[in-house]
Amino acid sequence: MHLSGETEIAATRQRVWETVSNPNRAAESNTSGQAQIEKIDDRHYRVTVSAPSAMMPMNVVLALELTEIDEPNRIAATVEGAIMGGPINGTGSIELVELGPKLTQTKWVADATLGGMLGAFESMIQGPLQQAADHGFASLKKRLEAEEAAAG
Repeated sequence: MHLSGETEIAATRQRVWETVSNPNRAAESNTSGQAQIEKIDDRHYRVTVSAPSAMMPMNVVLALELTEIDEPNRIAATVEGAIMGGPINGTGSIELVELGPKLTQTKWVADATLGGMLGAFESMIQGPLQQAADHGFASLKKRLEAEEAAAG
């Protein structure tokens, strides 16, 4: 499954970097579920997400590894975990391009493989996941632009 997007944020690239490179800070924009992030070391995190479900809420535990850190240009990560007995594996990256002193373009991409029973529903899940990611980046944009405006 492939997800991607881009947006322009009226904030300095450094302000955007400080958020997207910090999993706890980045998760503050996740409105589709509750995420708990435990830092293991500078590159490894344990992420627990409460995923909404029609039948019952599910907690998904993911191992997140920051695999590339090129401050303030690009960050990449891998995730591994399981849901409903099936493996989840993914990679993702965010690239930041400075378009002006207070204008940053974010380009992001994520590729995931869902195994087990969930893999059969991958095509049905892709649309809602893309919408959730787009909504998360819109929330991130709104928050960072408000912070930038307040900082002057």
